[in-house]
Amino acid sequence: MNKNINETTSAKKQSKLVRFFKSRNAKRGAVAIILTILFIAVIVGLNILASTIGLSWDLTPNSIYELTETSLEYISTLEKDVTIYVLAEEQTLEDQGEYYLQVNKLLHEFENNSKHIKLKYVDLSTNPSFAQSYPDVNWNAEPYIMLIEYKDDHIAVSQQDIFTYDEEYLAYGQYYINGQKCEQAVLTAIFNITAEEKIGVTMLTGHGELENTALSSLLMNNAYDVETVSLLNGEISKDSQFVILYAPTNDIDKDTYDTLVDWLYNNGEYGRTLLYVPNDMVTEDTPYIDMLLEEWSMSVSKGWVYETDPSYMTNSGAPNLISIFNYEEGEFVSNLKDTSIPVVMMYCMPVELLDTSATSLLSTSDKAVVRPLDADENWNENDEEQSKLCGAAISSQGNEDNTKKSNVIVIGSYAALSEAAFSTTSFNNSNYIVNMFNTISHRDDIALTIEGKTIESTELGITSLGTATILGFVFYIIIPLAVAVVGIVMWIRRRHR
Repeated sequence: MNKNINETTSAKKQSKLVRFFKSRNAKRGAVAIILTILFIAVIVGLNILASTIGLSWDLTPNSIYELTETSLEYISTLEKDVTIYVLAEEQTLEDQGEYYLQVNKLLHEFENNSKHIKLKYVDLSTNPSFAQSYPDVNWNAEPYIMLIEYKDDHIAVSQQDIFTYDEEYLAYGQYYINGQKCEQAVLTAIFNITAEEKIGVTMLTGHGELENTALSSLLMNNAYDVETVSLLNGEISKDSQFVILYAPTNDIDKDTYDTLVDWLYNNGEYGRTLLYVPNDMVTEDTPYIDMLLEEWSMSVSKGWVYETDPSYMTNSGAPNLISIFNYEEGEFVSNLKDTSIPVVMMYCMPVELLDTSATSLLSTSDKAVVRPLDADENWNENDEEQSKLCGAAISSQGNEDNTKKSNVIVIGSYAALSEAAFSTTSFNNSNYIVNMFNTISHRDDIALTIEGKTIESTELGITSLGTATILGFVFYIIIPLAVAVVGIVMWIRRRHR
């Protein structure tokens, strides 16, 4: 009898269990469990994929862990195999601080975005033979952070090339990093060692010229071979295609005048360019410079461009004397990436065009006037005639069919070629100058001018080991567990309805 009772009870339980699995609640619960399992599988799969391909996210406001469009465009066309040797173990490099971590992530971006760039880490302390393989590098001169190599050519990149330092701390002999310029340094090194031809640029001295490291650095960063020469005891290199006479405080002498005339003529081969930038602080006459410019149909006015159109003024303390200029000459504008960004000129001396053989490059509004250099407090802009003034001009001379020509370019503002003007992305000064040189020398290379980045205002960068660990814990454990709990709760609630 007990046996019959047990069999009856077992049959009822089985029948009840069958009815449950056939019920709508059981089907809904099963669907919820299946969806939960699938969601967990997708999350785990995405994380495995991310780990496999080395994926990382940069959610910082200024994308401090990403390359700029300039770099991406250049390395996408790179066809030469370049190796970047970082002179430390990867973890050792990152452990030195946030800026070193930032540098390392940018180096990975170079490798990830070009099949021709390889990134390797070399610990010099355990591998001294590496340094011995490059005897031309003075390893004791300064701390080098990487070496970039293409075939038999290489460039050692120092910490000073990579980082910027707080000037206040430098005054006390301390090096406090406040920014990095890794992208510019690496791109410049790659560009220079892979360039098939370096074009010579000579910066003249001996006439009280102002020093301009910003201009020379800008040109060197774009694979120009810059030398400084005094014609008093030296000569212009035969390979030099450009000569720069930058803000001399004294007139050139007769010998220098003759040298420049002969250099531009180049035995009838032409193909050379003189860039002259006047100095507005010079009060004495400069007859030889004036005579040279007049032979090329140009002269420089003894005054400053004074802009009266508010739309051309800047937010500076002297908006009338520090203003933006229009692009005039199409040849130097066609390859600019963004012509909506203007060129700014400060205390610019107007360039006069004496005939049609000279062409304006940069011009003011049609409401500008000339303020005399010796104007006193009684000077009134309303007393001057308004007109469109020229801030930079070019004149070319050559053979009869114009297949060979030389150029003289005058830029009326030496401050327009300064570090302050080059370092801001609000104006196009650096890109315009590089594009001018590239166009004249028939180079199609991009202008490698990249602004450095700081870590200030960084909100979230998913790049460090700690951040990645936290996110991995969230995606691998917290989210799947939460989804599972929600699914179970939903199933239990529906089960007891």
